[in-house]
Amino acid sequence: MIPSTISRRRALQVLGGATLLGAAGQLLSASRTRIAGELAGPGLDAFTAVSRTLTGKAALDPALSLALYHALRADAPDFDGQMAALAATLAQGKALAGDKMAFSEAQAPQQALSQAILQGWYLGVVGKGSKAVSVAFVDALANRAVAAVLTPPSYSYGPCGSWQARP
Repeated sequence: MIPSTISRRRALQVLGGATLLGAAGQLLSASRTRIAGELAGPGLDAFTAVSRTLTGKAALDPALSLALYHALRADAPDFDGQMAALAATLAQGKALAGDKMAFSEAQAPQQALSQAILQGWYLGVVGKGSKAVSVAFVDALANRAVAAVLTPPSYSYGPCGSWQARP
């Protein structure tokens, strides 16, 4: 029985609204999955594989991977070509010296690309200076590493502008 303070009509409106929101959420989720599938391709797959090698993480957030991939492609003119060269170098193990990266002078473009990719994953920023684009904050790997200890999960701890005050 419906309490006297809520009319049957209002209860049905709330129930209908909740059903509509649930259906809209499923539709949005299906849309995002379809769009991500359309945007995914060999370039994204190569980027994800290289990202796993560079970060040492087997599981990376697919939505963040897609966002970083598109931001990096917009920042670098021949990103997919550079990515293929970096993937080949990493596959040969020429740039890996134990757990550290060691590129030769001839591999300077690949080193720069690997640094840009790592900057995207760990800081959530692609590009430098006025061309910098923030792709992630909380989901950036550096912030996830401190999320269990710091609130907010960031190395920028404290209220807004607190860094301006002299110690």
